[in-house]
Amino acid sequence: MGKKSRQKWIDREQAAHQHKVRSYRNRKIWKFLLGALILMGLIGVGSWQGWQYYQSKKIAMENKDKQIAVIETDKGTIRFRLYDSAAPKTVANFVKLTESGFYDGVKFHRVIEDFMIQTGDPLSRDESKKDQWGTGGSGNKFDDEINPWSLELDAGTIRSLQEQGYVYNRNLSSRKNTVGAVSMANSGPNTNDSQFFIITQKDQPHLNGKHTVFGEVIEGMETVLAIRQDDIIKKITIEKEGEKTDTKTITEDVSSDANNIISNPTIEATTTSGQPIKIELAE
Repeated sequence: MGKKSRQKWIDREQAAHQHKVRSYRNRKIWKFLLGALILMGLIGVGSWQGWQYYQSKKIAMENKDKQIAVIETDKGTIRFRLYDSAAPKTVANFVKLTESGFYDGVKFHRVIEDFMIQTGDPLSRDESKKDQWGTGGSGNKFDDEINPWSLELDAGTIRSLQEQGYVYNRNLSSRKNTVGAVSMANSGPNTNDSQFFIITQKDQPHLNGKHTVFGEVIEGMETVLAIRQDDIIKKITIEKEGEKTDTKTITEDVSSDANNIISNPTIEATTTSGQPIKIELAE
């Protein structure tokens, strides 16, 4: 091979080698860019899903503890906030029973001075079953919802209660049995049903870890203190916070309408066909 031929061969080999290097480098760059794009896409999707999850959790939290139970009695009205953030199953059960009219006409069958008032037994509607009052319910028993660690119970107390059969949930933010607390009555661990009590004048720390607190009185403690044994619940309703009926405004409107009718005892109306008619009120 001549000198010139040899140089040409070397040049071709070097050119081929450089082409391979460039091709390899370009492939690596494209793979890197493609991987980066895929990674950015995954991060974007993950961030979007994370944002959606956060928003759904945020909305759910904002909607918690917005329900108000309104108890109407002859002694007045009691309003208490329902804490579904602390006891979601308990609140759901209470709302379900309330909306079915379960509590209407039920008595406060147990009242202990300086302690609590208790109600929720459907048997208390029947005077002939008075010796059984306090034993009735809806027939749907459910578990306690208590986190004794958030109630700051000591380890020895928690262990003792667990040995008695109480099962606890660390994920809950339980509330203490203090004055105004609305708590589930029971006959032992995991025997909740329909009966509940309201603590009246003194905090009851010995009930913490044993009774699920699911509400707190926000209006009407004077009514709570006025309740006596055998007083009757006329009705319980559930309101959303901010939807409280302004009875004063309604009364004023009705009074205004009544005054207009009295001052003008002739009412103009129309028939279904649209013909005007007049109705004169008897004096």
